[in-house]
Amino acid sequence: MATSNHPFLGQISGKLGNLVIYQLNGKTVIRERPQWKKSYQPTALQRLYQQKFKLATAALRPLNKILDTGYGEFVSATRKGFHLALSQTLKSAINEIQGSISVNYESILISSGVVSPVEQLQIKWLGARQPSLHWESHGNQGNSRESDLSWIVVYNPDQGIAEEFIGEAFRRSQYQTLTLSPRLNLEGTYLYISFYRVLPRNKRRFSDSVCIRLGT
Repeated sequence: MATSNHPFLGQISGKLGNLVIYQLNGKTVIRERPQWKKSYQPTALQRLYQQKFKLATAALRPLNKILDTGYGEFVSATRKGFHLALSQTLKSAINEIQGSISVNYESILISSGVVSPVEQLQIKWLGARQPSLHWESHGNQGNSRESDLSWIVVYNPDQGIAEEFIGEAFRRSQYQTLTLSPRLNLEGTYLYISFYRVLPRNKRRFSDSVCIRLGT
C-alpha cells in the first residue's frame, strides 16, 4: 500500500488495472488488488485415493464398535479399531479393475493379532438359517491353544447389519452352529471368524479373521 499527494491522483478514486485508488483522511491511498489463486484441482491419483477412501469408510462404518473389539489389543486413545481396519482395507481389500473400484469384503480383517487363525474352514447348512462351521485344531502348537475361544461376525454391508457371536465354542470343539436372525438378508452376507484368548485386565488377544461368503 502507498500514499500520494499528487494533485492529479488526489482527484480520482476507483480501480486502475490491478490497483485500487481511494481517498482516506485527505490522502490518496493506492493498493494492489488481491490476486485470487485458482481453485485447487486434485490430481488423477489423488481423486483415485479419495474414491478408495470413501468406499472403504462406507464398508467399515457399520462395524465401528465391532472393530474396537477385534483390534482391541492395539486400540489407544488416538487410534481406534476403525482406523486400523481402514488402513488394512485400503492396503489389501480394494479391487481396481479397468478403472472400476470395489471393496473385496473377503479380504477385510475385522480382527488382527498373533493368535493362530482358523484353519480349513468349511460350512454346512442344517437349515435355511443354521450354518454349521467346521475347522481343524492342531492342539497347543505355536500360537494355537485348544482353549482359544471363537468370535464370529455375520455382516451384510448392503443392509449395514452385523450380528456377533462371541465365546460360544473352543478351538478344540472344531465346530460351531449358528442361528441367524430373520432380519438378515443372506444374499451378499459375509461371515468372519477369529479365535481369541483372554488376557489380564479382561483384554483379548485375537487372531486374524477369516472370511467366507454366505450368499451369492
